[in-house]
Amino acid sequence: MAVPGSRCLQLFTGILTILLQVRAGVAFVSVPGASVQTKEVHAVRQVADFQASAAKGWSGSACATLASAGIAVTLALWRRSSRDFSAVAAGYAPAKNRFERKWWYVEETRDPTKLPLWQRDYRFGFQVLRRSMVEARKKGKKIFWDVRVLHVDDKGCKVEMLNSGLIGYMPRGEEGPADFTERPHFGDILKVECLACPMQRVNKEQKYSPWPNLYRRSKKAQPFFSHNMWVEQQRAIAKAKEMEAGTIVDAVVFKHCPKGLIMTLDGPDKPKGMLDMRDISRKKSAHKWVDKMFPIGTKMRCYVVHADTENGRITLSTKEFEDDDHVGWMLSFPERCFAMAEEAVERYNEKRSAYIAWLQR
Repeated sequence: MAVPGSRCLQLFTGILTILLQVRAGVAFVSVPGASVQTKEVHAVRQVADFQASAAKGWSGSACATLASAGIAVTLALWRRSSRDFSAVAAGYAPAKNRFERKWWYVEETRDPTKLPLWQRDYRFGFQVLRRSMVEARKKGKKIFWDVRVLHVDDKGCKVEMLNSGLIGYMPRGEEGPADFTERPHFGDILKVECLACPMQRVNKEQKYSPWPNLYRRSKKAQPFFSHNMWVEQQRAIAKAKEMEAGTIVDAVVFKHCPKGLIMTLDGPDKPKGMLDMRDISRKKSAHKWVDKMFPIGTKMRCYVVHADTENGRITLSTKEFEDDDHVGWMLSFPERCFAMAEEAVERYNEKRSAYIAWLQR
């Protein structure tokens, strides 16, 4: 005897209701803390209870409501149970608001440097390193890391970060200033600054191709660190505590860079200061002309604009040596400006005081 279609639909929805109720109860018990969609569960139970109490045939709208709610609950329970069981049932609380960890992450409390290399979370190490550098650059600050020396060779040394176990490299020229005679040894813990951090796409797994890759990397790209930057900052901080803004100091051109000239100040440690391109002269100057007029090793007199004792940033300037009648002389006749430096600074201070008084009138 053939069973009518309405009777089959009623039988199917009844069985689905029982399975959903059992599945929901098991899920609430076996997965504690799982945020299951309770609205759909209650909707299914209300429809089932109403139809059971009415003792009538199920209407099409009731069957549609039950079917849609049942499918939604089934998918929600399957997703939540398969996702939360590994972390929650194991007794680990997910680490939230910590550098955007994944939902399946289990918080690691062991020392990352004691883990084997294949167990270290390199993705997390690169993420923390890259984002910290970006945030520090926005604030105009430098950030330093603690690393341990693993291997020393003729070209540099291999290091590992203590916070994440990330492997990096420090070239020979960045191990310390030129006057450093001793090189780092195995096991030494150093303060370093990250000079370059590879992007995530550099080390990602390449797509399969039947054609040979002639430019395949033999090793993964590593971040580059510098201990020399830490040493130079400590020397600059010590020198900044002795300097005072508004004074004239002697300096020597150490290096040309896109921002300006790096100057070596007086002292046994040879601290460094910065002479910006905009602070050389009141007239706009080009890099080629500045490189020609002030080659490396040129002795100059500089005006101290600011000396920060926290980060060791020493800002120098020479445009104060020019007056209104001699604009641009620092680019053509720097010796004459250096000879009249004291008089030019006095006129500059008088003009600045008069301008401040005019603003406060």
